[in-house]
Amino acid sequence: MNDIPDDRPRPTPRPRPGASARPTPRPRVAGSRREREDAEAATGSGARTADTLTADLPVTGRKRDAVTARSARTGRTSAAETATTRGRRPVLALVLALLCVVTAAGAGWLLLDRMHPRYVDATVFSAAKSNIQTLYAFDYHDPDGSVRRQLGVLTGALHDQFKTDLSQGGIIDTYKQVSATTSYVVQDVGLQQINDGQDTATLVVFGQQVLKSVNSGKQAAPPGSECTVTPEGAQSCTRTVQIGVVKVGGTWKINELTVLTTS
Repeated sequence: MNDIPDDRPRPTPRPRPGASARPTPRPRVAGSRREREDAEAATGSGARTADTLTADLPVTGRKRDAVTARSARTGRTSAAETATTRGRRPVLALVLALLCVVTAAGAGWLLLDRMHPRYVDATVFSAAKSNIQTLYAFDYHDPDGSVRRQLGVLTGALHDQFKTDLSQGGIIDTYKQVSATTSYVVQDVGLQQINDGQDTATLVVFGQQVLKSVNSGKQAAPPGSECTVTPEGAQSCTRTVQIGVVKVGGTWKINELTVLTTS
């Protein structure tokens, strides 16, 4: 029953007794009391607003001063950091420049030292002394061993020349007949030149060649020969030789020989 629509007309309510229509508001007259009250209310509100803003000004000023101070500190800090950074850059550039100079100088020194070595392989001096002593050493008790040792310190064409002279010249037979022994006393060794690789050099050897035989003590040394007779009956003569040496298998050997002084 509640679902059946009610299409019946509804009664119109009647006005209450004694009720009358509301009066229409009167139009405002310029200069009226309400107008003045509204103006005073607006003026008071503006004054309060102005007073509020004025009261807030000191706080706002302090905040602005604080912000300005922070900005100033930040600016000083940034300026200090910028100055520090700028100060570090020249120092870093100077350090890098010095490192480059040191590196270049080291490389140049190594190249110069390789092309013109300040230190000479000391073995060239000891080898020159030992080789000359062996070359001029002969003992008639061991002629074959003496020749073998002499040829052992020579190389190249000089080796072949000595081998031919010793075998065909009859020098060995002569030494045997007079019971000769020879030796060389080195007094000094001077370096004339050495190549960059220090495997080829020219030296001058100063010393005395000593010959002792059955006849050496019986004869006086020829005048002007720069030879003397020793108390042991040997003949000692000044002999200066220039030699060229070369490394063969890591061993210095004589490949050139020039007698500069013969007495």
